[in-house]
Amino acid sequence: MVFRLAKRNGGLAMVIVMIVIAALVVVATGFAHSMSVEARLVRNVRFNPDMDWLGRSGVELARYILSKQVPGEERMDALHQRWAGGPGRLEESIEELAAWEKLPLSNVTLGQGKFSIKITDRERKLNINSASDTLLRFVLEMHAEVPATDVDEYIDSLRDWIDTDDDSRLNGAESDDYLGGVDLLDGEEHRPYFAKNGPLDHISELKMIKGFRRSPEVYAIFEKHFTAISGGLVNINTASAEVLGLLPGMEPAFAQEIVAMRGDPIQMGPLRDLRQLSQLEIIAPPGLISEIRPYLSTQSATFEVEVTAQVGEGPTRKYRSLLRRVSERDIRILYFHSE
Repeated sequence: MVFRLAKRNGGLAMVIVMIVIAALVVVATGFAHSMSVEARLVRNVRFNPDMDWLGRSGVELARYILSKQVPGEERMDALHQRWAGGPGRLEESIEELAAWEKLPLSNVTLGQGKFSIKITDRERKLNINSASDTLLRFVLEMHAEVPATDVDEYIDSLRDWIDTDDDSRLNGAESDDYLGGVDLLDGEEHRPYFAKNGPLDHISELKMIKGFRRSPEVYAIFEKHFTAISGGLVNINTASAEVLGLLPGMEPAFAQEIVAMRGDPIQMGPLRDLRQLSQLEIIAPPGLISEIRPYLSTQSATFEVEVTAQVGEGPTRKYRSLLRRVSERDIRILYFHSE
């Protein structure tokens, strides 16, 4: 009896010891993980100021690059130029490259960190705030395939959203139409809101406007090819064939031809002046050049800068900034933030 009881107690003790060991392992593992997380957080906090300065340094480098232009290219911005990540000068020159032309845009070392910048002009897209009714109608009917009977709903609602009054156009919508608990326009419940009565700050605002908000396929076209902040005109040297193809009367094949010719210096190269459009009249459909000319420019004024920063072997962080080039000596920062 005594021997068997001792044996039974020994087995029970062994089970208890195993349970205690397992519990300790779990606690130790959790503690180690917690300490690892804390260490990473401390490291990130420590590197935060360094990261931010790298991000700001990237923006300052972008401002400096945008303030410089190659002689003979003062009136144009094009994809071959340094700011766009291109090779630089379009034509070979016996002149030595200026110091700014040799500056790297990627893996720029600064202190214990490094950063890379990517500059994109906003003028490669159409501006939703300054788009004419003619342009909007062409895009909606010919590219978004909106029935002609519904196009005025989109245009009038957009105009009502932007204008400063509360008077609805015939097919538009103002605050009264957006404040109801049940949306009688779309038959869906939504959180009530006021019409903005001001320009769009971001293209995503279209999702709140009558017509666009119930047509994701239409919104997708505008989200891809339009912007809310730009100089208003489309840069013919940086716009894609798809964007050029949205201009009233434009044929896709001719838009492709423009992109091909501007990329070939032998044929035409980037346009330094819109007067060079006359070179295209021979191959363009009759009257098209004069129709698209009011929408075009050879220069850009608004640039988005993406900065990727890294300290040591740590994680990278992205920063975004929007710049407005008023003149070579006045390049303004419209916003700067981290992602």
